[in-house]
Amino acid sequence: MFNFLLINLFVTVATFFSVSYNVTPPPESITAVKWAVEKTSALTILGSSNLHDFQCDALGYAASDTISFVASQNNAGKIPLKGSLKIEINTINCHNFIITRNFRSTLKANEHPYLIVKFLSLERAPLFTNNKDNLKGIVEIELGGVSKKFEIPYKIQKNGHVVLLNGQRNFTFSDFEITPPRILGGLVKIYNKFNVEFNLKIIQTT
Repeated sequence: MFNFLLINLFVTVATFFSVSYNVTPPPESITAVKWAVEKTSALTILGSSNLHDFQCDALGYAASDTISFVASQNNAGKIPLKGSLKIEINTINCHNFIITRNFRSTLKANEHPYLIVKFLSLERAPLFTNNKDNLKGIVEIELGGVSKKFEIPYKIQKNGHVVLLNGQRNFTFSDFEITPPRILGGLVKIYNKFNVEFNLKIIQTT
């Protein structure tokens, strides 16, 4: 009888520990985040020529673009993004009629009327330490009918539900199989390298 009770006690203790230490952990908390891009956002192209530097601006967007992602509880690992910016080439203003006309023509505005920036991923979810963060992301840029992926460094600042996102990178016309424009019969030569900076004002909607 003693042996029988001892066996029952052993089985009870073993069952208790089995139940206690094999509980399935709760699923990781995830949050779907959506940012709406405000029309006051801006994109700037900085170029240079053999005569002087120039700046082209695209102010505002015709469509209400959004960027969305899913953030995990630990904010670790690459974060896939969904969303894009669609900018009409013929709205780009270089503040000089001749440069503006040639620049739009060089970017093939008639055949490919939009500059499209697709946001593909972030290296991690924004941390917003002291409401600021620096991180990198991958975008796909379509220009003149050619699409290529690039890594972009971002500076992000948060103020309540408003997020200011700044990103910039050097490109070349050659990246998009475009020949730099020559103006006034070649008197003005636009250099191959240019810088694109976008300053997005985005509102967190979810």
